[in-house]
Amino acid sequence: MKHVIALSCLVSLGACATVPDDVSPQIAAVDPSATVEGGTGAALPQGDGRFMGFSVASLGDAADPGLWIETPLVSTEQPGRVISENGLQLFLTLRPSGGARNSGSRMSLQAFQELGIPLTALPTVTVISDA
Repeated sequence: MKHVIALSCLVSLGACATVPDDVSPQIAAVDPSATVEGGTGAALPQGDGRFMGFSVASLGDAADPGLWIETPLVSTEQPGRVISENGLQLFLTLRPSGGARNSGSRMSLQAFQELGIPLTALPTVTVISDA
């Protein structure tokens, strides 16, 4: 019986040798054709946009309709977009939150739904200004 247990342990440990050396996460490139067009309050970009930063987004006021994100990464309301962790980008309105730059953002219910993000998730989004 000892030999069976020892042999099964060796076989299990042998499977660890098949793990590749490079186990870093794969980062998918953003496909411009995977764009979710914005609705109310969203504006189409006038160029490539300006990278504002990354922000962790929570669900904002569900009673406030439209496509928007309140973020400390901007100081004035302006058109922009976010790129979600799943690679989709959404054109929306960037609103200043007034918080510290690393304090996180609040995103509209409609934006969460358009991007296919669960409402209880705290996704990290890339914020781009199209002003």
